[in-house]
Amino acid sequence: MKLKFKASFAALGAMAVILTGCSTATPASTTDTSDGGITIGVSFEHLNEIRSAELAGIKDAAKKNGDKVVFVSADDDAQKQASQIQDLIQTQKVDALIVIAFNKDQITSSIALAKANNVPFLTIDRATTDQENISFQITGDPVADGKLVAEQMIAADKDLKVLQLIGGLTDQNAVGRRDGFVAGLKGQTAVSIVADVPTDWDPTKALDGTSNALEKNPDINAIYVPSDYLLPSVLSALDAAGKLKPVGDPDHVFIVTIDGDPVGCQALADKTIDADIATLVGDFGTQAVEAARALSAGETVDPHIVEIAGLAINQGNFSDEKANVWGCADVK
Repeated sequence: MKLKFKASFAALGAMAVILTGCSTATPASTTDTSDGGITIGVSFEHLNEIRSAELAGIKDAAKKNGDKVVFVSADDDAQKQASQIQDLIQTQKVDALIVIAFNKDQITSSIALAKANNVPFLTIDRATTDQENISFQITGDPVADGKLVAEQMIAADKDLKVLQLIGGLTDQNAVGRRDGFVAGLKGQTAVSIVADVPTDWDPTKALDGTSNALEKNPDINAIYVPSDYLLPSVLSALDAAGKLKPVGDPDHVFIVTIDGDPVGCQALADKTIDADIATLVGDFGTQAVEAARALSAGETVDPHIVEIAGLAINQGNFSDEKANVWGCADVK
């Protein structure tokens, strides 16, 4: 039997309900449900707000099916993650694994261990180097998200000189978001990139790089932030430079970011930024659990690699779309 998966969705309303009440303080835990389901081991590289939202989606989907979830966090330690996955496979005897790898290369040994023990290995949010031996993968579509950022800037219908921040160059999400943005700007002249700032996903590097770029390029009037995680650093740099103006002010710096986390949602509500490309993390958990159940039953999934483009929210549609965004649940 073959289970079909979709790469994109039109109906998103249920996601906000699933993710309401997510907390960064969620500890590593075991969620027990009714008998008769499967046991799913969940290994994340760390636990923050977006990971809490992704975990909530997994737990919700598992609960509906009577499955048990055993969750562990590796605290950004590749060796710890490998040890935890080994324990999930050999001691906890899980029926399937859902993983976000800390290191996309080093996780290969854990993929091999799972395969040797006939445990389906599923990845969400972040792709791994080994694409051949994973059982299922669902992530955002970083190239498509970068193109959506370009669309938001082009839609501003004015000349924009853009400072582009770049995440970690070893992270396919960062590279894809950069490449998609560049591709989205091809063939038009109103929006141009005048400076790049590599950040390695480090807020301090983002702050320093943004500050230096603003000083060297005083004509910058737009900033592309590849993750809401770096947004506070960018806003701090703008504030220090006297350039943090609200949307509608003639001196406002046009800002587009990616993730749709509480920081980005609040910035939209406060009219600090113009748009955010929200990652549809609720779909990750739902499809991953569905795939885990199918694979554990000996079925196949098609396709086994799925990418989902984000949802563009901006000042024009924020009121209508915020209920569909995982980080906007508590934003007024």
